[in-house]
Amino acid sequence: MEQFIQGIIIPGLTQGAVYGLIAVAFAVLHQTAAVINFAHGQLVVFAPIVILMFANWGVPVWLSFILGVLVLLIAALVVEWATVRPYVQSGLAVSWILSTFGASIVIGELLAIPSNADAVRFPYGLPHEPFDLGPFRVTWPDLVSVPLLLVVAAALIVFYRTTRMGRELRAIGEDVAGAEAIGISKARASQIAMIIAAIIAALTGLLVASSQVIMPELGMFYLFSGFVAVSMGGMNSVGGAVIGGLAVGLVSQAASVYIGPNYTNLAMFVILILVYVFRPYGLFGQRPVREV
Repeated sequence: MEQFIQGIIIPGLTQGAVYGLIAVAFAVLHQTAAVINFAHGQLVVFAPIVILMFANWGVPVWLSFILGVLVLLIAALVVEWATVRPYVQSGLAVSWILSTFGASIVIGELLAIPSNADAVRFPYGLPHEPFDLGPFRVTWPDLVSVPLLLVVAAALIVFYRTTRMGRELRAIGEDVAGAEAIGISKARASQIAMIIAAIIAALTGLLVASSQVIMPELGMFYLFSGFVAVSMGGMNSVGGAVIGGLAVGLVSQAASVYIGPNYTNLAMFVILILVYVFRPYGLFGQRPVREV
């Protein structure tokens, strides 16, 4: 049992928490705009690379963190303005899929400039040296990842249920025409959702950078893993995104150990297909209401 926990549960939950954070960010934007931002994977690796860029220029580390997050927020708002806002609740899926994918490619190419397209180690994250915790060998990212995911998800649920801004975002997602009729701005709601998703991206990127090297190509890997997680849990469900992320992490780790690392993607998509056979809108998704 200890070997199973050490080899499957701990690394599976750690990786699953990263997928869950990405899935939660997807759900935040989809709840408001009915858009999946396929540039989000690149936004995850954005902050660590930009922070390193500023630090290498001689900027103090604390200021590099601030500047890196600010640049990330600006980049996210540009992506929102160009590739998300025109399609908020429009139903033009092909348009926002292509535009957000295009933004992902552009961001990836820009991030390759300061890093020379090489894998770089981020020295300012959590300590990643393993240590003994009872009978298990763990790292600080192992201990922090799942609590961070749960805190982010709980904060979002409270935000949506108890604050005026949260209710406005939900109103735009449920009925954009009705919400605008009572004075809620579709553009402002889309911007706020994108800012929240970008903050989650920054937290995710710093968590990822604490345990592995960072490179622009990594964003595409996390994009698809997070997309599988949010699809499994339900596109509009923050809680579902958490469950989906942890499930994908555990399934991927089990497949890697028992079948082989080349079969992790196969295992993820097989599980997703099985979920969709019985729950076409995800485990916690709901059938969309159609007005006639």
